[in-house]
Amino acid sequence: MQQILIADNHCHLNPVKGLGIKAAEKFKKAGGWFMCIVNLLSWSYDITITKPEDYVKLYERTIEVAEEVKKLGLHTAVIIGPHPAELVRLAENKGLSEAENIIRKAYELAAKYVEKGLADGLGEVGRPHWETSHEIVEACSRVLDYVLQLAKDLDCVVHLHLEQKGMQTINDIYRRVSRIGARRIVFHHAESSYVKAISSKKMYASITGKKSFLIEAVKQTENFVVESDFLDDLRRPGAVVAPWSIASTTRKLLNENIISYEKAYKIHVDNIKEIYDIEP
Repeated sequence: MQQILIADNHCHLNPVKGLGIKAAEKFKKAGGWFMCIVNLLSWSYDITITKPEDYVKLYERTIEVAEEVKKLGLHTAVIIGPHPAELVRLAENKGLSEAENIIRKAYELAAKYVEKGLADGLGEVGRPHWETSHEIVEACSRVLDYVLQLAKDLDCVVHLHLEQKGMQTINDIYRRVSRIGARRIVFHHAESSYVKAISSKKMYASITGKKSFLIEAVKQTENFVVESDFLDDLRRPGAVVAPWSIASTTRKLLNENIISYEKAYKIHVDNIKEIYDIEP
């Protein structure tokens, strides 16, 4: 079979509690060439957050992991910044106003790493995908707008974490992005039935690498990327998909003539190059 290069557009690695670099090794052996490494939640590393500067520990650990992955011969991009769940937890402990302020300043610190070339983008920023109060959602939306402005100024990638409400969510984000002027927008965990709608608005859909999702997406377009959203948590092995399974799933689709080599190359190489300006 013709060899195919595989990219994982959104992956978390935890060398303290999970497989860490071993997961990247398995991915490379499976045909992986690119891995976008996104920081975990602060509590994944038992980091206590009381002030914005506490997130520096999370950022630096993520950057260190990415450097180790590069030594394996994989290309990487690094995305850093607090997840919406961080704001929710901080609001419980410190009140909503203080929580929002900490998250904004934490993103300012993340932006400095991007400015220095130590990270490639910001995220995952956005809104909770679970039910929460209107006030929390509004605060998360304000943080999102602020991060989009930072990303515009840096011309960097942003990974979005959002509720899955189809065109309602897509149109809301498109209005924000158009108003602010940010341009490298990745819909993390995008709904596979909406990849064409997202790409038609010059944004990037990143779908989880499950076979059914890929089949649904590729019927519409090849203008999307694939992610594992690997949590690297040994206590939750089946929570998402493993990075190396993206390769086996892609090969199944090739064998079954559901996807061509040309389309697979576009998804796993050309689209990654377009988003991150990185190529094999």
